[in-house]
Amino acid sequence: LRGVTMRPSGKWQAQLYFAGKSRYIGVFDSREKAALAYEIAREHLQDKSATSSKDTEVHVNAARKAAFEGVNEKDPRLAH
Repeated sequence: LRGVTMRPSGKWQAQLYFAGKSRYIGVFDSREKAALAYEIAREHLQDKSATSSKDTEVHVNAARKAAFEGVNEKDPRLAH
């Protein structure tokens, strides 16, 4: 899967390229969660452009937060 690698710990890491560098998204318990985090972060950053390193960090941090929120959302089908 694109943007997903297995760590020596057996957990899965998501990362993507933005503004010319590899950006760490996070480590997840499953390959599927890491892939979902990658997709959420990629979509979040898709239309962003960074004019400074501060802009880049702001965009990447927001994408990382969105990825973790998306991965950790409760499945509405499981709510009682």
